Amino acid sequence: MPIPEYIRQIRAKIGHDLLYMPGVIAVINNPQGETLLQRRSDNGLWSLVGGIPDPGEEPADALAREVLEETGMIVRPMRVVGIYSEPDGVVHYPNGDVMMFLSVIFECEPISGEPRVTDDESLEVRYFAPDQLPEMDPRHKRYLLQALRKNPQTDFVFTFKAAEAR
Repeated sequence: MPIPEYIRQIRAKIGHDLLYMPGVIAVINNPQGETLLQRRSDNGLWSLVGGIPDPGEEPADALAREVLEETGMIVRPMRVVGIYSEPDGVVHYPNGDVMMFLSVIFECEPISGEPRVTDDESLEVRYFAPDQLPEMDPRHKRYLLQALRKNPQTDFVFTFKAAEAR
């Protein structure tokens, strides 16, 4: 998938420097309890399907669009599993771009379509049973395991110490 024009415009000003962006990630489980993963073309790692919202696009809409673009599937976002911006989340792309994401992870229900590679971002897409997961991007594996816990509360990290000092 080509780089969106608004990111190209930012990159023209900042070069390859760190760019902090919103991101959306889908945990898509089929009725058999298997999770859809993609093997990314940029790094060869298995990960959850996701992407970047366009300016003004709602995160859930962006997620559904990204899943359709990357897998040919229509999904319904059901709940927010977690919201993360982790120190180990800096991504170095082959072209030299450096990015970090504030990621919103959604659990999604598949509505229609069979998973298939539909763009140049994936080498493969397929479902995996929880006990047969391939080697994955470590952050994405954490997100997936959090989703599989089925905790009804949204997970997030809170380390602000000033609240304890009062």
